[in-house]
Amino acid sequence: MFEKLSRMATRLLGGASSADGSSSGANRKTLSVDGFCEETLDEFVAMVDAKGGPPFLDSAPEWRSLSYRPSVKVDTAVDPFSDAYFALQTALYKEISGRDINQSANEKTDFNFEDHVASPNPYGGRDPNLVAIHYVRLSKLMRFAAPPAHARVLDMGCGWGLSTELFATMGCKVTGVDINPSFVGLVNERNKRLKLDIEAFQGGFDDFPLTGEFDLVVFYECLHHALKPWDVIARLSRNLAPGGSLAFAGEPINTLWWPHWGMRLDPLSVYCIRKFGWFESGWSQEFITQCMTRSGLAVRFVADADPVVGTAMVGTRPLPVSPAA
Repeated sequence: MFEKLSRMATRLLGGASSADGSSSGANRKTLSVDGFCEETLDEFVAMVDAKGGPPFLDSAPEWRSLSYRPSVKVDTAVDPFSDAYFALQTALYKEISGRDINQSANEKTDFNFEDHVASPNPYGGRDPNLVAIHYVRLSKLMRFAAPPAHARVLDMGCGWGLSTELFATMGCKVTGVDINPSFVGLVNERNKRLKLDIEAFQGGFDDFPLTGEFDLVVFYECLHHALKPWDVIARLSRNLAPGGSLAFAGEPINTLWWPHWGMRLDPLSVYCIRKFGWFESGWSQEFITQCMTRSGLAVRFVADADPVVGTAMVGTRPLPVSPAA
């Protein structure tokens, strides 16, 4: 998940300015590993840009293990599904980003359209070691979810379309959905050449009009952008066929900062929230499990022996119980 975040941020480097949230005065803090806080956010973004962007954070051990020190105080005893807790995390997002939540405007990625149309893979990646990570994660997720032949797959937050294309080559009928119209255009344009069973549409997690049933709904490296994942899961689970599953991989499952869910406070996530306005959240395994079970899904996890592949999760809609004879 973090290599995807770094990849997207690196592509956008220089394409968006940081929010104007700097402060001045005699008491202004100076950016350092001990002063990574609200007052130094713009200085932090400028420093990362000057040192070559997100790859610097991966190569600097003094930053890699650091956490942002928020001014907003989040009471973790508040019900994490409540509006009150959501308001606290929204306030923290606004502190870090310097802007209001507007996913239609902020959750975008600019890229060279023609280059990605012509590329062997949608990411435009030429390093097989890096590209292979995504194919391995997605292939293992498909094996774990075990959909039927000719499965109807809904690929939410499909992005460039690597997952969309891979699922279609497996014989699935794939509907891709993304909030970014450029990504939707890329998926459909590449498919003119590939001629796979793919259709891509623009839409968000909360407002895409759903019709029909799906055997599998997939989130790859994207569910953490949902404002309220429990609402998204509840909405999509209603369109699962009996025995169908909702699955994800490449997501940030941890309790590094919050026992339930909240904004991620590592330097790379904070950089992307501040510079681009992306909503970068994460959750504990217990919390995301509750998000699934609240919608009546039976949950399974599998943690791969390779930490780069990470954890996959599948929530399955039970088959209806046949009446006794």
